[in-house]
Amino acid sequence: MLSAFLAAILALGALWHAARDGALVGLASRAASHSAGQGAVPLLKDVLGF
Repeated sequence: MLSAFLAAILALGALWHAARDGALVGLASRAASHSAGQGAVPLLKDVLGF
């Protein structure tokens, strides 16, 4: 139980550092815009693929 708690704390710390450094925003913007300039059909395929 203690190891699972420590793993969760470490994971939250890693997410905190990634958010603070702007890495999460960069990843989200690159993932969201990879088919945005190609028209409506590829964008809808991407959105509906999730």
